[in-house]
Amino acid sequence: MDKSKKSALTAALSVPQGQGGEVGQSDKGFEVDTSSFPCLSPNPEEMSGEIAKKLQEFSLDRKSSLAGSAPTSVLPGVTDFELNPYSIRSGREKVPSSLRDSKMTSNFLTEAVIGSLPKALSLSEREHVFSETPLSPTLNLLSSMPKSMVSSRSLEGRKLRRHVLRGAVIVFVTAGYSGKRFVFEKAKELGVRSVIIDGPDSWSKNLVEENIIEKFIPLDMSDADTVFERALQEIRDTKKELGELDGIVSFSEMAMPLVARLAEQLGLPGNPPSAVDDARDKHATRRRMAEENLPTPKNFLIESASQLEEASEHVGYPSVIKPIYGAASIGVVRVDSFEDLKKCYAKVTKELAGAKIIAGALQQGDDQEETDPGNASSWIRTTIMMEEYLDGPEVDVDVVMSEGEAVYGAVTDNWPTVEPYFLETGSNAPSILPLYQQKELMELSVKTVKALGFVNGVFHVEGKYTSRGPRLIEVNCRMGGGPVRTMNQIVWGVDLVEEALLCAAGLPSNPPTASKPLINVAEYSVNAMKSGILKNNDHLAKFSNEKDILYARPLADPGTKVVGAKDGLPTWVCELLVTKPTVDEAIAYVKSIEQEIQSSIIIE
Repeated sequence: MDKSKKSALTAALSVPQGQGGEVGQSDKGFEVDTSSFPCLSPNPEEMSGEIAKKLQEFSLDRKSSLAGSAPTSVLPGVTDFELNPYSIRSGREKVPSSLRDSKMTSNFLTEAVIGSLPKALSLSEREHVFSETPLSPTLNLLSSMPKSMVSSRSLEGRKLRRHVLRGAVIVFVTAGYSGKRFVFEKAKELGVRSVIIDGPDSWSKNLVEENIIEKFIPLDMSDADTVFERALQEIRDTKKELGELDGIVSFSEMAMPLVARLAEQLGLPGNPPSAVDDARDKHATRRRMAEENLPTPKNFLIESASQLEEASEHVGYPSVIKPIYGAASIGVVRVDSFEDLKKCYAKVTKELAGAKIIAGALQQGDDQEETDPGNASSWIRTTIMMEEYLDGPEVDVDVVMSEGEAVYGAVTDNWPTVEPYFLETGSNAPSILPLYQQKELMELSVKTVKALGFVNGVFHVEGKYTSRGPRLIEVNCRMGGGPVRTMNQIVWGVDLVEEALLCAAGLPSNPPTASKPLINVAEYSVNAMKSGILKNNDHLAKFSNEKDILYARPLADPGTKVVGAKDGLPTWVCELLVTKPTVDEAIAYVKSIEQEIQSSIIIE
């Protein structure tokens, strides 16, 4: 490519290894295909009633079908993840701390498993695997059809893709939290024969009896070092029972490194393990971006205390320090001065050095580590990244990639978080940011996904439009959680679950999109205002018949101990999703309901 033709947005200063980040300017002439990125259309066209009807394919009267964050009802004796206390939209699961050790160890995929995974195959090894792997049934059928028709961005093209997908055998590695039940219901609707590999007591095992999935494979996770080989053998055994597989996928963050390695070992469609690993490694992500001249936050890789002064001079304040990889939420701290940096660096590195694997999960070290040293050092890195603090509005950019190109993208606004905990509050779609800011955020998101090496799949990209332009927070290499699927579906007519399944089977994704928002929505995750015991949630009943309230669901049951912001990380008590003729009206409406709910919640 002629470097002179590169977007100005991607221009950044070249910096030595270990340092990174400098500002770039927006390319006002950034060309976008508004059929792929409908939120960027300056003059959205009217759609015919028939097209709008077929894109939605749901009735807003069926409010129970709209997925949010609330767990689904599960039978006694099964395990489920808890809501992540920091983030719903990111879709990260949290292992429940209430389980006894043996139950936790055997049922949940953990960082210990990820740390024990084998290296990716070499190019020659991958070529050998693919040469020995028969073409899957879906790809055989696809090869007999005109590619231009199957790849068409039209209702007819989507119909053909669904025809090819029907009957595909797809393995899901872990089911995620029970609120993701809709994933498997959609797969069933599309005719996918779903196989779930998960812990022996997973809530998802009951989906076989409900005739939603075809097979459940219980996999004890307690021996982290052997999970990969045992999962690989179980999948090979499944091939003998069900025939050739068409794909392997997950909608769970923790499973993505495992999925990538299983796919390449089995010769199935998938993204390179290196792409997944670099997306999880914060500094590697920044390095990949710098290699493509993409603007990144100023950052510095700190490998020893002797580099603190240099890091301080390069990054400045305010800033954030964070482990670059594999440390869960341990050690992410804001620093506002060099004294802060010295103190927090010493504390964080001490915590990481003392980190332990307890019941398969990473636990923060403490002051006892000198006599009781950590046991996670074989796979956790104590290298720290210092990065500039990002100001400005935060967004989610949901991206679908097919055959190396972005075929769909949409921007959703995230609202200011509850500080000092940075707890999510709400969001709206479509975005109300200026169109030029949405374009720059979209361009940065798509180019970052490509820079990491991803070619197919659904991605949940988090970023901010700062006083210095668009900046990346992180790339999640799977669909977002909470209301993300619902908001893309009801606003733009794109079902991210369907597109993820097509990509998993190696089929083209090119979803028809609404040329203008089908509806305008706002959602709110309501936090407890004080600490105590939640006494009621009947305050939600009055909203069940309101036509503009798509759902109002409890996230905490009466009798639950909840925490208010003054005492610690606040507890979510319920979630709301509303619609109005305009986005501004929807935002004002959901905020008024939140205030009404707060006045009627009883916490003692």
